[in-house]
Amino acid sequence: MNLRFRDEVWRGGFRPTAQVEEFENNLRAKLGLSTKYESARLSIGRSLAEPQSPAPVSSTEERGKPIAGEHLFGAEIDLWIATIIIDGGLTAEATIDDFRTLVEAHWARGGKLHQAELQNAGDDEAPFMARIAEFLPTAPDETEEKKSAIPLNSIGELVLTVGSVSKTYPAGNPIDFVLNGQGTAPHIALMGRIASGKTTTGIQMALQICTKARVPLLLIDPKGELVDNGALSERLSSLSPPPTAIEVGEHPIPLDFLPGPGVGSASVTRAAMQFRDSIVSCCRGVGNIQQDLLRQAVEQVIMFEHPRDLVALRDWYKQKLVDTNKDHDSVLSRLNELTTLKVFESSLPMSDFFARSWVISLKTLGTEELKRLVILLLLDALKAFILPQPDTTTPNGFRTLRHLLVIDEARRILADKKYQSLVDLVRQGRSKGQVIMLLSQDPSDFEGHADDFTTQLGTVISFACAQSQRGLRALQGAYGRRLQPTEFSDTYLPTGVAFAKLPGREPQRLQCWADESSAPGTDAKSVEY
Repeated sequence: MNLRFRDEVWRGGFRPTAQVEEFENNLRAKLGLSTKYESARLSIGRSLAEPQSPAPVSSTEERGKPIAGEHLFGAEIDLWIATIIIDGGLTAEATIDDFRTLVEAHWARGGKLHQAELQNAGDDEAPFMARIAEFLPTAPDETEEKKSAIPLNSIGELVLTVGSVSKTYPAGNPIDFVLNGQGTAPHIALMGRIASGKTTTGIQMALQICTKARVPLLLIDPKGELVDNGALSERLSSLSPPPTAIEVGEHPIPLDFLPGPGVGSASVTRAAMQFRDSIVSCCRGVGNIQQDLLRQAVEQVIMFEHPRDLVALRDWYKQKLVDTNKDHDSVLSRLNELTTLKVFESSLPMSDFFARSWVISLKTLGTEELKRLVILLLLDALKAFILPQPDTTTPNGFRTLRHLLVIDEARRILADKKYQSLVDLVRQGRSKGQVIMLLSQDPSDFEGHADDFTTQLGTVISFACAQSQRGLRALQGAYGRRLQPTEFSDTYLPTGVAFAKLPGREPQRLQCWADESSAPGTDAKSVEY
């Protein structure tokens, strides 16, 4: 493929008609889609199923907002380009404008076809989706399990309880909820001050997800409470097979988070920019020149070095500083820390790493900046692996799950409002079968994030914790109404009681765990500390 043409498609913008844009806005709400490119791909794909070429969009047609090619086509850009070129009979002399005209024609026709088919279905999504399924291939070249390297198990309805007690408070009625229902965001946030029981409650819920859905787990443990001398805590011992425990600083994380050199220049540059942004966010005083040198160093390592590891990257960057008469800087210091402590070892590709379960302890890392950097690099890799995956199936309306990420002390990441990998995983990971659980100390950790970020947290469980008005406003989207500080106070939430918003229910108080002096009717065997 002509890589220059590919890069022009990647950087280019593509615009729907205003009519199709308005229809797709409604379609995404109906189908539970979270991004504009999802509905656009449905429309373009629907048009490609027609035997005749589409008519170009008239120059007088009102247009909507553009989507960049990198978002419209994503990681499967090569497949989209090849399909559209072959279908439209474009020759080697075709320009990016010729390609854009063809894409926008397919987009307009496919959107109109979908609009008519939804009307014929009586505005009911079930027969509409059945109609779309008629155009899907019946014999794919490889199974979804092979593409993802994670076996996908159709589990149907996944019902969870909240803690060891899981009863309404003070009525004492048993309560559970469905995590993977249609239109339900599967992500979970647990809040509470230290020793409130949020970590134990979160682990119990994570064990339920892993056991029932049979998905691998990545648990990031900054405080190191769940790994002791390389062994898992008893709270995780019931998982089978058990996760691999890693104390970073004592043993490396066996993950190669850089793409192979054959992915194309655009993907190499994107990976280099992502790594650069993660490093820079954990350094001080990094100027534009150093940022560009770091990006160049990552690109060089991806394309030419073997092994492609952090040592090679550090050496490349160090040499570039010398070549440009730059002094030792904070970026080089951070790379020195990563390599001296042997934080990463590029022994497993992302597909193999995320097919297994891991508990990553960061207890022995010396600085908060280094802990945050390790978390960011893990999130970058998870995003690079999960988001290009095909959407998981929804048998009987219940989403098949692929992977569970748990981050304890998530404020380290939530504090960086500009950091994108976690936001993208929360917003876009649902259709890929990704479940995310965030544990933090209070609502202010979510302060400053976009409103649609908190609405993606389908389950929010808060024990008594500190609040600010700005922090409470950040959670209004998740709870569906204005919140008051008293609803998070010690008097409103006694020991073991949480103020919870579960999918499909109004916010309410729940008894999650109990000691001998609380939760009448709860025996002492359910005590958790």
